[in-house]
Amino acid sequence: MNLDNKKRKTTVRILTLALVLAALAVSGQDRYAQSGPSTISIAGTSTLHDWTMTSKDATYDAVFETNSLGAPVRLTSLVVSLPAESLKSDKSAMDKNAYKALKAETHKQITFQLISAKMEGKSVQCTGKLKIAGTTKQIDLDVTYVTLPGGGLQFKGSKKIVMTDYGVEPPSFMFGSVTTGDEITVSFDVTLAPAKLQPVTLN
Repeated sequence: MNLDNKKRKTTVRILTLALVLAALAVSGQDRYAQSGPSTISIAGTSTLHDWTMTSKDATYDAVFETNSLGAPVRLTSLVVSLPAESLKSDKSAMDKNAYKALKAETHKQITFQLISAKMEGKSVQCTGKLKIAGTTKQIDLDVTYVTLPGGGLQFKGSKKIVMTDYGVEPPSFMFGSVTTGDEITVSFDVTLAPAKLQPVTLN
């Protein structure tokens, strides 16, 4: 056997081993759903004071590719649905005006559906479709996470959004004497854990 043949066979063995290891690295898919306290909040400004609205009623459905140890290595699917009228501040008048601005009577859900994601270390870079008040826009979202005892995952992140991009007129109060800023910050602190659920899709 000449030297070239030996090198060729060695290369083939290395490539075969690499393919086997790659196959073992991703062993399956796990569906994750909400587990424990999870909140989404919207914060903004006004000519009077800053304000925040918070909800704990969103639903989450995520699918991760996992390795042989059960650790997530790739996010393949994510659907988030937030009832618009579950967002609450400490002022009922503000909530009422906010729901009107969000067109909550006809567009009851604020939704996010993943298009693609890239996981590096403990961060996830997501691209998805965000729908607010019946208008859908593509956004990028950076998320960090930690692994919890028992296999749960806690995700945190935030995103600045311009309300008029979604056809939402910034609410006003006190007969228009108090107006809110056009830019808001959506923040979330969500805990997910493996769950046997049917896939969720959005129309």
